[in-house]
Amino acid sequence: MKVSAVSDISVAVIIPAYNAGRYLAQTLQCVIDQTHKALEIVVVEDGSTDDTASICRRFAAGDARIRVLSTENRGVAAARNTGIGATTSGYIAFLDADDLWHPTYVERMLSALHPLPRTWGAVYALHRFIDPEGNCLRSGSSLSARDSILARHLVFRFVGNGSGFMIRRAVVDRIGGYDPSYARHGIGGCEDFDFELRTAEHFKIETVPLGLVGYRVHSEAMSSDKSRMARSLVAVSEQCIGRNPELPVFVVSCARASAHLYAFSRFAALKDWQSAASSLTYIYQHSPMLALGVVANLIYSKARRAARRALSKALPAEAPKENNLQKFEEIDPLLPLVGGWSHFRSRALLRRLSEIDRSGECSVATSRRRIDACRPEHPSSAPM
Repeated sequence: MKVSAVSDISVAVIIPAYNAGRYLAQTLQCVIDQTHKALEIVVVEDGSTDDTASICRRFAAGDARIRVLSTENRGVAAARNTGIGATTSGYIAFLDADDLWHPTYVERMLSALHPLPRTWGAVYALHRFIDPEGNCLRSGSSLSARDSILARHLVFRFVGNGSGFMIRRAVVDRIGGYDPSYARHGIGGCEDFDFELRTAEHFKIETVPLGLVGYRVHSEAMSSDKSRMARSLVAVSEQCIGRNPELPVFVVSCARASAHLYAFSRFAALKDWQSAASSLTYIYQHSPMLALGVVANLIYSKARRAARRALSKALPAEAPKENNLQKFEEIDPLLPLVGGWSHFRSRALLRRLSEIDRSGECSVATSRRRIDACRPEHPSSAPM
């Protein structure tokens, strides 16, 4: 990393916080501890009813870089937009109030993006899953791509959460901020994916393929609402398809299959079989064999869980295993991530989508749409 080349460049850090009292102190501390010190830190306290506001004030009193903006509760997209409007730095990074960054996150991300031409609008990092105490549970996906990635990102969703994305302010000026209409229609949750896709429609994107983000798994997280997340992802994917009529039919089919594979798993977990069947229809349209495999895997998984429950009742309880989990910030960021491939997200599919991205078939230059069409008006109308 060329530390000297970027150490004086200011980066705005936007942290939306709603009832985040349990995790916010740890999140703010990970920002304070960044090796890159030129930070403009804005916490948008989004109408919390717990001790979030007092935690914000305590940290702001101890660090002049931190500002706190209090608003009524309007959702994460509106909160991020408020933070964007209150900052002036040329680069903007987003961090959810329950997630963590490795101490070198900002330094590595800025060093990757800043030297590139202005046609490169953003950079993203990968993540590891962490528990409520900040211990690393497992690796996130190891898959990434760079350059023009619209087709690949629409299908593979490389970023995975809202805390691993840094963008040039000039890009926000062009594409607009986060779209709050998803939350207004009751399907908030994937606004970050929507924001990334709109960036990819007009700019190249760089990657730092390291697990620099600790993505926290807990029952209060927005992502724990399986039905809303499923509907949100499908709506975001459909809005992207609608904005990009030049997308090849193959990409559209893969995108819908990818979104509905995610939705099917969430609906099945909730035993919402009507919605699951609707998603299975889209999967079948893409590949009957894939749909058959999804159903077979569901039956196998349920049978295996039933057998495990029966076995646990028949055998004496095992002694609790020793906790050997490691704190996220203690993990070497160069430690490789693992996984991400599946029967659907195969190497062959990634190669084919890479060829489409490189060919320019998904280029915004081939579309006649206006730039103000970037923001969807009625995400709830997307088909399920």
